[in-house]
Amino acid sequence: LVGCYRSNEVGPEHSLTAHLEEIRRSRRADITTICISNLDKKSVNYLLSDLLRLLPRRTESLASLVLQKTGGNALFVEQFLSSLHDEGLLRFSLMTRQWEWDMDGILARDIEDTVVEFVRAKLLRLAPEVHEALKIAAAFGTQCHEDLFNIIDKDPCRLVRTASALDVAVSEGLMAKVEGPAYRFTHDQVQSAAYLLIPRSIREAFHLQIGRSLLKHSSDEDMDKYLFVVVDQLHRGAGLITDRDEKANLAQLGLLAGKKAYACSAFLPALSFMSTSLGLVVDDDWDRRRSLCFDLYNSCAETEFVLGDFETMKRHLDRIFQMAQSLQETLRASYTLVQSLIAQGDTMNAIDTALAVLESLGEVFPSDASKMLVQQELIATHKILSTKTEAELLQLNVAEEDDKMKFLNLISTATYTGNKQTLFPLVVCRMVRLSLSHGVCAESTVGFGFYGVILCGHLGDLDGGYRFGRLAISILKKFQSRNFHCRVQCLNYGFIANWREPIQSSMPHLKRAVDVGLTVGDTEYAMVGAHLYTGTALCVGYPLDTLYKEMKLYSNQMMEYKQQYIWYYNVPLRQATLNLLGRSADPIKLVGEEMDEDNLLHNAEENPNQGLLVAVIYFYKMWLQYLFGEHDLAAATAKKNKSIVTHVAARFPVHCNHIFFEGLIALALARRDGKIEHKDTIEKAMAQMKIWASTAPWNCQHKLELLKAEYAYLEGDVDAAVLGYEIAVKLAAEHRFVNEEALALERAGIFYLNEHEHATAHGLFVRACDCYERWGASSKVSHIKRQYL
Repeated sequence: LVGCYRSNEVGPEHSLTAHLEEIRRSRRADITTICISNLDKKSVNYLLSDLLRLLPRRTESLASLVLQKTGGNALFVEQFLSSLHDEGLLRFSLMTRQWEWDMDGILARDIEDTVVEFVRAKLLRLAPEVHEALKIAAAFGTQCHEDLFNIIDKDPCRLVRTASALDVAVSEGLMAKVEGPAYRFTHDQVQSAAYLLIPRSIREAFHLQIGRSLLKHSSDEDMDKYLFVVVDQLHRGAGLITDRDEKANLAQLGLLAGKKAYACSAFLPALSFMSTSLGLVVDDDWDRRRSLCFDLYNSCAETEFVLGDFETMKRHLDRIFQMAQSLQETLRASYTLVQSLIAQGDTMNAIDTALAVLESLGEVFPSDASKMLVQQELIATHKILSTKTEAELLQLNVAEEDDKMKFLNLISTATYTGNKQTLFPLVVCRMVRLSLSHGVCAESTVGFGFYGVILCGHLGDLDGGYRFGRLAISILKKFQSRNFHCRVQCLNYGFIANWREPIQSSMPHLKRAVDVGLTVGDTEYAMVGAHLYTGTALCVGYPLDTLYKEMKLYSNQMMEYKQQYIWYYNVPLRQATLNLLGRSADPIKLVGEEMDEDNLLHNAEENPNQGLLVAVIYFYKMWLQYLFGEHDLAAATAKKNKSIVTHVAARFPVHCNHIFFEGLIALALARRDGKIEHKDTIEKAMAQMKIWASTAPWNCQHKLELLKAEYAYLEGDVDAAVLGYEIAVKLAAEHRFVNEEALALERAGIFYLNEHEHATAHGLFVRACDCYERWGASSKVSHIKRQYL
């Protein structure tokens, strides 16, 4: 496969760049990059020698002259040689039976400064009807379907078939007939030259004329097929439209094109169609065409939200609120406003705004929910659900579109991550009970999914949580709603499935969720999916160098789509990865390219909405401190982070590893300080890990075995410790946790070192280095070599 692109059109953030990088990482194919510049004299000479079938020394003088005239631009060289032949300056001699050229004539030949001007001059020498056809073709871009020319030719004023005239251009090598059937300019510079045939002063009118002709003569089938083309032509000439009805009709048509583009995930073209249409409506249209105005402004704001243009979105939303005369007219705009507030990290205002709307819709929530009320709601919901089998739940009636469920779905995540966490179970229970009483809708999938999250993370009912996670996916399939695919997959594979299934199996689902979310415009959950994916990858020993490249790609997308609150939650993961890669001054401090822990912690601790961010920072700080042997610091950090379970109870990689490392820290300190001080922490960690290992042995059994080995080491039971370390290493390797295989080898090495078995310890440290090396944790490799080898 050979592909080409202009380097100035494809930057580091371009999808092609990301795709090529993914192919390189996968090693499924070899990629060779060839940079092509203008032809040099040697290349031009070889071209001429081959073309004219003469020895290179015979064509060298001509090559120098062609290079001088064209600068080596490949298209320019081709067109220049073609023009020399047309003018008789380059000709085949029947007498000598070889090519000859007039050096003096070529030297005297005036030539335009650019290849576009040169080709334009060539086009002007063609027949007038060919000029006209080329102008029409150029107005559409580099390629145009023949059907469009046939529609335009239905105009009785047209005397020559456009396609027939373009066939002349094909014979001249200016255009090519391709599959479609369609006509394509042989080079974009040729298209630019043809477009220059249209005088600048009449270009707007020219596009308007084409657009009107297409609109007038197109069938319904043609309009459906070529809607984007028709609207584009009309929009290019919209400034000349004076009739108000024609403007309104074009605004409606542009809105239709924008929605169609949005549905195809072409958000920038969608916004272009909508914004241009928005410029066609006037103040009086709010009275005469009220529905059109609201639809246009809402559609623009929604697309601007997807693209992260919150400032322009806010202006459009303010206009809607200003003109609205009823609650119903504000609902769509309120939904977009709440979405944008969440994306910008203003969860307090987002929740308050949504609750006000819900109250207007008849769903009232307490301003300050007590734990008793939460418990009552959970018990009542559980009681209702306990009477329903899974088959009965799948057969619930389908509800009509429900505004209440839309807003409940919207704030479910905000109440989970913000400082109003007591509202979270109330919101979820309300979603579940509305689904049971009024029927299920697409939003019900999120309600049942989050109910599964509560059961797993907060109530410890792992089987029940897993059941409702699978139920959410089943209902999603029933509705075949791609709009909720990303959310449901994030809930199931980011919060539920890990408590039962191998955690590595969730990664492809999360990555797929990111792609689907971006495709349908669910940028919030697409970036949540990216955060969950990178966090999962970091905890399972995914190669760190590859992971950080993916993290940077997602980080840039988070900023591009203005999903700032998710970007901040992801920052500690990226810095921890850099620390392990050896790209920080101090591996136990989250300070470097991505963040400064002191500044971020100070700002987060002062913001009541940032409890989750504080917990995440302390978790990765504690993890690094333990890995690099700073057990006292790790214990102090863990003590500061007692609220972590409240914030991440359902997030398996963080919750499980917090308990795991808290136990390892306590065991390490108990060997120095004595068992009594750390007894409760050790017993709690081992008891909890035993429960989790029974339900998710793939993810937790090797962790439990390492805790048991360390405990045996503490108790002085050498045989049990030896066996425990062996099992921990073996299971971690079998379950593909290279990072925890390395850790188990390192801990075993320390055990044997203290038992004065130096040769065995040395071998284990070497194996640990090998595992850390495979993970990409070069700072840990250096740490082990410095400490033990």
